[in-house]
Order: sequence, then structure tokens, then C-alpha cells
Amino acid sequence: MKLMVTGIGGVGGYVASVLCAAYSDVTLIARGPRKEALLKKGLVLHSDVFGEHTAFPAVTDDPSTAGIQDMIFVCVKNYSLADALTAILPCVSRHTVVVLILNGVDHSAAAKKILPKCPIVDTTIYITSAYEADFSIRQSGTFARLFIGSDDKEAAQRAYDVLNCEGLTCRLSGDITAEIWNKYITNCAYNVITSYYEGTIGYVFSQPKGKEEFRTLLDEAYAVGKALGIALSPTLPEEIYDRVMRQKDKDVSSSLARDIMQGRQSELETFSGYLVKTADELHIPVPFSAHCYHTILQRLQHTAT
Repeated sequence: MKLMVTGIGGVGGYVASVLCAAYSDVTLIARGPRKEALLKKGLVLHSDVFGEHTAFPAVTDDPSTAGIQDMIFVCVKNYSLADALTAILPCVSRHTVVVLILNGVDHSAAAKKILPKCPIVDTTIYITSAYEADFSIRQSGTFARLFIGSDDKEAAQRAYDVLNCEGLTCRLSGDITAEIWNKYITNCAYNVITSYYEGTIGYVFSQPKGKEEFRTLLDEAYAVGKALGIALSPTLPEEIYDRVMRQKDKDVSSSLARDIMQGRQSELETFSGYLVKTADELHIPVPFSAHCYHTILQRLQHTAT
């Protein structure tokens, strides 16, 4: 079984660590300082769920040298998806299963345009994981859950069989689109509000309208999903709101907020821009989502100049 992972960040690094512990033929795609760190120190994981692991898989910045793969896991940010898929074309046959582990809701359609002949499997992952300054991976919390699904049931089962090993709790989903939207709605509120306030969720909730605004973002994202015909539970916004309210550790922000505050390229368009533009096309009012999106965008443009 030849496996490849591209996108060795917090999520991709964790998935790669789990795969390296279970399989012998894993190739990581990495470039620059990340590649050098992986070659010198290995893939280092510090995990509350999976423990301490160090692996020394093959690492390359040229996927074409790795040959045809049985399964490729794409764990990049959405803005890098097209480049990542183009880079792995030499590694793909009609039998190669490509597993997407990304944020957002539109990456599967984008992948099928670039890789029309191979099976695409979609996922949504629940995990708290990030890479450190030395490119080691730090996973915190008590869970690492992955939902897996595809129109190609055989491909989804193959992906499940590979991923369902120690370190990941996997579940096959009969409606992966709904699962993806369940998480996306959370992200459209959690990531966006922490970025809007440039602080932790605890800081957001300490603001006079913070809790109300968080709930508004949930409701607006939910309305867009329903307008698209996604099979969402009628109580979903309330369930998400209650879950976050009960969250013990509120001294946490979000990947979007961290990227923006640290001056890195961000997934603002994934978590906010896509929702606002889709709402406009559907004539669904999302005034606070639009306000947050344009406010954050203006800050980024001001910083860039």
C-alpha cells in the first residue's frame, strides 16, 4: 500500500503521523524549511490522543519522483488546493483514491475538475492540532474524529479501512455533505468571530454583544446551507451554540484568527467570503456575516499597504 500526504501542517501532520505508525510506505510532500526539518528530525508528534511519536518517512518536494500511489491524502489549505492537486498528477492513476481533508465546502467540486478520472473521497475532521516553530505537530484535547464519505462507496470504504487505525476515530457517513456543512457552520461563526475581535472565544464572549453575534453568525450560515438544500438538523445552530458555551477551555482562538494576527495567508475566503457570496447569489440576507467579512478584509488590505 503506497500512501502519500500533501500538506504537513497541524492536521496533515497528525494524519501523516497516524499513517506512519500503521504503514511502512508513506511519502510526505514538503518544501523549504519544513522539508529540511522533516529530513533532519523526522515527523515529530506530541499528542494528547496518540502520544509521543517520531517517524522518518520518505519526504520529497517533487511528487513525480514517488511514482503512482494507492491513496493520496490532501490536507492543504483551500487556497493551495489547485497547486497541490496539479503537483500530484504524476502520482495518480484511475485507481488512486484521493482523500480530501480540508476546511470549507467546495473543495470536492474543485478537485473533480482537476482529477476527473480518479475516485475522490471527502471528509470532515474534528481535531485541535497545529505545528510548532520547529515543525513538530502538537495535538491537544481528547478527540481526533474523522467522518468519511463519497458518491463512490467502494472508494469511501477503502479510505475508511486505511484511516481507521489507532489515533483516529473514523466513521463512514451516508451524507458527507451534511457532515461537512455541520462543521462549516461552526467555522463560519467560531473562526470569523474570533478573527473579527482578534482574540480568543472567551474574549469574544466577554464583549457586550459577543455571544449574540456568535449566535447570529451561526443562524446566517445555517440559512445558507438550508437554502442550498443541505439536510441539516433544525436544531443545529442551537446545538453548536450550547456546545461552545459548555466548552471548558475558552482561552483559544481559531486557525483563521491566528493566521490573520500573525500576518500569514489566511482562509478568510473559505470561512467567510464563500458564504457571503453564496448568500448573495441565493438572495439570503446575512448582514452580520457580510459586515464581519468586509471589516476583516479591509484590515488585511490596510495592513498590506
